[in-house]
Amino acid sequence: MPIHPVRSLTPDDAPAYRVLRLAGIAELPAAFCTTYALESSLPLAQMRQRLQPTPLQRIFGIFDDTQLIAMAGLRREPIAVVHDKASLWGVYVAPHARGQGLGRQLVQAAIGHACAIPELATVRLAVAHDNQAALTLYLDCGFVLSGEARQDTMLHLQLLLPRPAIAGAESNVFMKINTLQIPAK
Repeated sequence: MPIHPVRSLTPDDAPAYRVLRLAGIAELPAAFCTTYALESSLPLAQMRQRLQPTPLQRIFGIFDDTQLIAMAGLRREPIAVVHDKASLWGVYVAPHARGQGLGRQLVQAAIGHACAIPELATVRLAVAHDNQAALTLYLDCGFVLSGEARQDTMLHLQLLLPRPAIAGAESNVFMKINTLQIPAK
């Protein structure tokens, strides 16, 4: 099985990204938060802007020579109250490239990137309940079903990111939890 390195996509990858993203939307429309008509009408300049790595978003890809064959995005939440969360989105592997572990490589690259951001504690994602291959991949990568109850056909998963112990922390540090006492009637 050939090794295909994962790398961050750049604005120069916009034409290849557009081709693969549209293929994914055509094959699995329920898995993407857009329509083929809307996505295909976006100017290439907007695709280039989407691929510009920022502190809040990075899109990873795997190429086979010059053809993009797999992609995944990681987007951090910009709102202060949820700045410790990121979303894994747009994970797609071209049909002819499946079965080679490319999805796992992408998910692991995104998790590795998330782990390098000290403020992040959780990576979340949504997957169609009938997409068994994707669900198995995410569960194998450590994601678990989250407690979010939704009335749609998507399952919501999360991964708590491992964090190293704080160096020099005292062994007698503990957390005190105050309890609310309600008098009996």
